[in-house]
Amino acid sequence: MAAPTSTMPDDARTRLLARIRREFDIAEETLDIAGFPLSFTRIADPNAVLDEVCRLETLREQGVAPRRELHVPYWAAVWESGIAVSEHLARRAADRPLAGVRALDLGCGMGMAGAAMAMLGARVTLGDIDTAALLFARLNTLPWADRCHVARCDWRGEDLPGPFDLIVGADVLYEVSQWPHIEAFARRRLAPGGALVLGEPGRPTAKGFRAWLQDRGWTVAADRAKAGEMDVHIYEARPLA
Repeated sequence: MAAPTSTMPDDARTRLLARIRREFDIAEETLDIAGFPLSFTRIADPNAVLDEVCRLETLREQGVAPRRELHVPYWAAVWESGIAVSEHLARRAADRPLAGVRALDLGCGMGMAGAAMAMLGARVTLGDIDTAALLFARLNTLPWADRCHVARCDWRGEDLPGPFDLIVGADVLYEVSQWPHIEAFARRRLAPGGALVLGEPGRPTAKGFRAWLQDRGWTVAADRAKAGEMDVHIYEARPLA
């Protein structure tokens, strides 16, 4: 199966890259996602972004308001779960094509899973609480800009226009306190027959997630995918009612 072709709006990319480079050092690479080449732009040094957030937080405490709301910059790293989920979706598309599917990359970070879904033909919304992440998510989905949308989203209470046939989250289960918010969001926004696909890299805090979700009325199929040297748990869940 070949990935859909696309064209890159060069002027939009140039402007967005210039905006990003005013604030961040970046690296550009081509990833192999289950045999599909995916051009991806990422933060060159995630630790530098964390240091900057800490500096801005200190200034905020001294009365200097930051340009944007400050969050721990989990988005600035390329997590193994993002790669594993992307490859899982690419393999899944052989039997269940993504062309035309209404998909959401929830907690999208720099947009790896969302870009992979767009490459495979889905209509994708990419949502994250951090507006800096959304700059990269927009950049990485520019080849499919006609069917991709980025939006700030706090899954603890906000919704995005939907519904969605597929909601994907890569490494969003690291805080147990967030599970009820993610489950409630997915239940609200999944279309009938839709699926929630989550990648989790085996963090001890997420050990009981599958049973927890099943207890709340979901069927949960589990798989594993390799990302480098790491085994990533892939959960595909559907609400029973």
